[in-house]
Amino acid sequence: MVLAGFLPFLALLMLLQGPAAAHASPPRELHEVAATCKAGILCPQAPIKNLSALPVNVSLYYESLCGGCRGFLVRELFPTWLMVQEILNITLVPYGNAQEQNVSGKWEFTCQHGERECLLNKVEACLLDKLEKTTAFLTIVCMEEMDDMEKNLKPCLQIYAPEVSLDTITECAMGDRGTQLMHANAQLTDALQPPHEYVPWVVVNGKPMSEQDELLSLVCHLYQGEKPDVCQIGTRSQREVCFQRWP
Repeated sequence: MVLAGFLPFLALLMLLQGPAAAHASPPRELHEVAATCKAGILCPQAPIKNLSALPVNVSLYYESLCGGCRGFLVRELFPTWLMVQEILNITLVPYGNAQEQNVSGKWEFTCQHGERECLLNKVEACLLDKLEKTTAFLTIVCMEEMDDMEKNLKPCLQIYAPEVSLDTITECAMGDRGTQLMHANAQLTDALQPPHEYVPWVVVNGKPMSEQDELLSLVCHLYQGEKPDVCQIGTRSQREVCFQRWP
């Protein structure tokens, strides 16, 4: 079985079964499973069909501790990626409803869910900066699917990017590079047209996704080439959000 899809899919199944099941398999066991695939690195993915059209672009504007963001990332975006990754191009922008202020030439941030969220936003921005795109995505999903994200950063890196040290990411997040990345994400978020009203704010091929849309169905509808077989399946989901206005 292809490990790149197998490990996260196990976590997805546990999440769908409930919180207790999600915590039933500790990171050490996941790493042991990863070790069966030649030194813990990702196994090569199965061959993907040549695209007959441009992929569908999905950009997720989110914040790390928003429950609705985590739910969308783990339960909707990630399963959609698993099923139709060959026609999908994903961009993650961790910033969300944060606010920035230039204080004596240095950017400072205030996040909706406190200082911890600001740090985790920087951590995820650094993962996107330091890792290959798909590896960063899988590592972020791995972090977001558990409660203690800081604790799970190291085992998630061991599974998906064993060549990258925890210190590399934490030094980035707590240093000038993390601040630069957050400022860049603030600019991307502030430039949204129309402006975001809540998070997760999902932009598909340049247009905001409505709360009534289901991502897999929308991606399948918009893709202009030969559609994957899974596009014949119809699903619905109810989405939680974190509104932009907060004390």
